[in-house]
This record gives sequence, C-alpha cells and structure tokens, in this order.
Amino acid sequence: MQRSFTYTVLITWLFIFGACKAQYVKTSYETSNMVVSDSLNQLDSQLVQIYFPYKKMLEKDMNRVIAVSSQEMAKEKPESGLTNFLADLLLEEGKRYLNSTQNNFQPDISYFNYGGIRTFLPEGKITVGKIYELMPFENEMVFLKLNGHQVNEFLDAVANKGGDSVGGVRFKIVDEKAIAIIVGNNPLQLEKSYWIVTNDYIAQGGDDLEMLTERSEFAKSGQKIRDVIISHLEKLNEKGEILNAETDGRITSE
Repeated sequence: MQRSFTYTVLITWLFIFGACKAQYVKTSYETSNMVVSDSLNQLDSQLVQIYFPYKKMLEKDMNRVIAVSSQEMAKEKPESGLTNFLADLLLEEGKRYLNSTQNNFQPDISYFNYGGIRTFLPEGKITVGKIYELMPFENEMVFLKLNGHQVNEFLDAVANKGGDSVGGVRFKIVDEKAIAIIVGNNPLQLEKSYWIVTNDYIAQGGDDLEMLTERSEFAKSGQKIRDVIISHLEKLNEKGEILNAETDGRITSE
C-alpha cells in the first residue's frame, strides 16, 4: 500500500543541503552594497536540482486517486453524510489500531471537531490532495478514558454547538442539552467508563472542550489523522467500494 508523501520530505532535504555548507560565526560587521554574482545563481541552481525531483513526487502523490464517491459530501449540523462518515471512519480505524497493538480496550465513541473539517469531498474521484485540503493539520489520533458524567458533559457541549461529528453514540438536542443518550446499543451509564477516540488538539481542551483534559487515562497512537483517513480510503478503493455516506438520525434536534 502506498503511503502519502508530506512536505516534510522537501523541508528535510533543504535542511540537509544547508547543513553541508560551511558555518560562520559573525564577530563584526560592516555595510556594503551586495552584488548578485554567478555564485549565487549556482546556489539557486543547486537548490532547484534538489527540490525538483521531490516536487514531482509530491505532485504525483497529491494527484493519486484513492477513492470514488457516489455523491458530494459536505458538513452540516446537527449531522451530515460527511460528519458521520468521518466519525465512523475514526471509530473503525481506532478499533483497528488497538487490535493491532493488542491493547485491552476499545473506543466507544469517536469525535471529529467540526471546525477541523476544512472542505467537502466531491462526487467522483477523490485524490490524496483533496484529503490534505479536508484535513490540513498535523493532528494525531489519541484515546481518552472518561466516566459517564464526563461523557454527558462532553455531549452537552456538542449539543450546545448544534451538533458535530460523532460516532458510536446517538442523542437528541433539547434546549441545547444532550438527552436520551445511547452509546453503542445501551443508554449512557453515568458511573461507567468509556473510551473516546479523537485528535490531540481536542484532547488538550481545544474548541472549548476543557472537560476532556480531566480524563482518567490517555493513550497516543503516533498516527496522523490525515494518514488514517488516506489509509482507510485506500483500503476501500482496493476492494472496489464506492463511498455513499448518509445521515442516520444519530443526532436530532427538537
């Protein structure tokens, strides 16, 4: 399976190139006019020679088709095909990661912050570059352990926002509060513990979700959310599956 290239490759090579040059320490200075010389042009030429092959690789990877969608998917509240698709993807990939690392817990709920979804997914072909547009941040997939009271407070915050991208849970929004909460197939139990899979920005209390910083346990995956999405879409594409995300009533507003 191909892995997506990142601009880190290019930046790393530029640093390596710079590190090969002689280093100087300034002990004094004087002002003078600078003449653009052939040596500077040679340096520019050397940089271009290093940059160009990686630019071509990046462009090739960004244009690589990794999925096909039967419809355009855009984010909406309280739920949408795109927000549901991303949340379900994160929940599935979170479980897959934990199974592969033989951890003794599984995520019950997934959360994709609405503001972190930066664009739509088009009908038809979806490229690696489109996923970079969708998720331009370097956020990591992480896991949080909360008790039922904290989950309730978290979902109240989601309800107060008018809905969001959640998986593994269903609830109604009434007076900007989450009621009739179902986790998996069972009502939320306030004294029970639940695991949430989300990103490290949210785990740090981003988007006014400070209650998530009070978790009892925390686990990192070392995997970027964007890479998780790309890998998931590649697997579906290899199976010949067409994306067809829909709303399912997981969040309703009264």
